Amino acid sequence: MSASGLQRRAIMANAELLKKLDAAIAEKSLLKHPFYQDWQAGKLSKEALQLYAAQYYRHVEAFPRHLRVLAARTEGPLQGLIWENLAEEENPAGSHPKLWRDFAAAVGVGEDDITCCPALPGTQAVVQKFREICGDRPVAEAVAALYAYESQVPEIATTKIDGLKKFYGVTKPEGLAYFEVHEEADKAHRAAWRGWLEEHADGNEEDILATTHEALDALWGALNAVHCEREEVRM
Repeated sequence: MSASGLQRRAIMANAELLKKLDAAIAEKSLLKHPFYQDWQAGKLSKEALQLYAAQYYRHVEAFPRHLRVLAARTEGPLQGLIWENLAEEENPAGSHPKLWRDFAAAVGVGEDDITCCPALPGTQAVVQKFREICGDRPVAEAVAALYAYESQVPEIATTKIDGLKKFYGVTKPEGLAYFEVHEEADKAHRAAWRGWLEEHADGNEEDILATTHEALDALWGALNAVHCEREEVRM
């Protein structure tokens, strides 16, 4: 088979892979999680939001480190794509961890509350899982996991903003900035990860899908942690 024929076959295989990735993401969409559904319905208590803000910060804080670890393992256009993503995460005008702390402050969680709050197992697990995927798994698997996460963020951010304004009294720009940034930024990240996978996802399809499911399960588990903890407090 000619080189162009092999390339066409690879592109077709990757298109099929992306269909399977998108199906997995839809199945385990975080917007289906009871915690986010309660958020959208205005059913979360102030304490539940505060627990979430303190716990999920660990994932937000760790995400730039995951990108840095993956960037060190890559080269060429993919490395450039990762560095662009990282530059946004660490923007001196408002790094994403700083913007999250501003959101936390808006729901009554101070800096000391974040640093002193012990990590719940689900929160710790999502950080460890993404670190392991970005640091140790084949690059195509890491990109698929990042795609699975960031592809969901714009729609999640929109629903969070709506809920915060409508139900939870968070209306000032600094309290919403983290989510407003991600409404737009992760549309570009979603397209970039997807574009790379369309052309370069040359790993084992089953392994790529398995790693993606692991990442999705870890993200779901992080919400399980705060949702279950809240339920236990209410009982």
